Amino acid sequence: MHVGSPLGLVFDEEPGSTGGLRIGVVTSCDVSYATTLGIPPSQHYYTGSSLVMVGDMDAEPTLLRGIGANVAAHRRAAGVTQSDLAGRIGKSVQWVSAVEQGRRHADRLTDLLRIAVVVGCTIEDLIGRPVDTLAPGGRPRGEAVAAVREVIMRTAVPTPLPEPVPNLAEVSTRVAEAWTIWHGSPTAHAILGGVLPGLLNDATVAYRAATERRPAARNLSGAYQITRQWLHHIPDGDLAWVAAERAMSAAREADDPHLIALGAWSLSASYRRAGQQDEATRLCLAAADEVKARISADDPDKNLLADYGMLHLAAAVSAAQSDEDGRAWALHRVADEAARTLGAHYDPWTAFGRGNVDIHGLAISAELGRSDAVIEYASRLNIDNVPSVERRAAALINTARGFVRRGEDESAALVLLDAEKVSNDEVHDSTLVRELLRELLFRDRARARSHVRGLAQRCGLIAA
Repeated sequence: MHVGSPLGLVFDEEPGSTGGLRIGVVTSCDVSYATTLGIPPSQHYYTGSSLVMVGDMDAEPTLLRGIGANVAAHRRAAGVTQSDLAGRIGKSVQWVSAVEQGRRHADRLTDLLRIAVVVGCTIEDLIGRPVDTLAPGGRPRGEAVAAVREVIMRTAVPTPLPEPVPNLAEVSTRVAEAWTIWHGSPTAHAILGGVLPGLLNDATVAYRAATERRPAARNLSGAYQITRQWLHHIPDGDLAWVAAERAMSAAREADDPHLIALGAWSLSASYRRAGQQDEATRLCLAAADEVKARISADDPDKNLLADYGMLHLAAAVSAAQSDEDGRAWALHRVADEAARTLGAHYDPWTAFGRGNVDIHGLAISAELGRSDAVIEYASRLNIDNVPSVERRAAALINTARGFVRRGEDESAALVLLDAEKVSNDEVHDSTLVRELLRELLFRDRARARSHVRGLAQRCGLIAA
């Protein structure tokens, strides 16, 4: 059957083709757009979500599958029409079609949660695993994750202790250094990929060999905390969840209220990623109550006060992702009060402080889908003093979300380039950034800007 596409492509549909599989041979196309993507016209295919370069059936995609392709595949597998899906999630058929074709991204996690419920899959099924499936050519992040996974799995089974046993004080110093790298280096993902396997192994060995288990458990919890943070951003959600649970278990053994609070903060991120926003909120608020009981009104411990504030920020984001507008901002105000009490102090692990509270306010507006509020909020935001490249990059990425939704593509591209300067790892490894760039590329057509294409190449979205 002769079929046209929204991108100016016309192809002959092959019998039995479906979803994200090879669908048809292009018989005509917008040559200028194809050239923009660097694809010879004779090699174009259209999958319903992306262009694919195929010298043969095993060729590497030039514009790689995105969330939209996964939505389409799971929708068809569930026997749900675009019209049915649109009606059940409160969107138009045009919106569903645009998302599946990659012409716009599903910019709110709430939308993806509703889609997952309707088509009977998980958020992970829709988001995918960029480490394993998106990066063209070699996969250095995949190798690093595999090394971390091997250590995590191996340390679950007791083995003979090596000689010499790592020194507890040295392991503690290395944990602190790992957190410094996380917040201070624009290439933290790459650096920690080489550091974490050895750190986890040594923290585990030192814990097993220790006669005083509580300080050793504190080190072990800290090592798993930074590992969870790294895995969450790579991302590998399943392994991040394992690391979060082990961090919490070690924190409980250490009976350290600071680490227990951080354990709840870590677990809440895994709950959110799994689409369990209500449970994430409940966990954070229960942990916050536990922390509050330990805070002296006359002389509050700065670490615990920062934990109390950070738990409320995490709960606020979860509430925003559940469309609980009023609750989200109420929780944010509690965190803001804690940050004001702390003054210029920032927590060295969570980077909780005044600037981070403001950055979370931007994130809440983005999660609520209020693009105008995002841009207005960003115009008042000063992130230069926030001592975390990851947090500063997150603020810029959320600002780009607002610009993309308003159709201000050049502003969005420039903000993403600024984010790349702050932390290229945060940008290059971000599923959200890939989806934003995918939409920019589709909208740009023949006017494609070289800086947008260059960023898409560096993010592994299209072939270099």
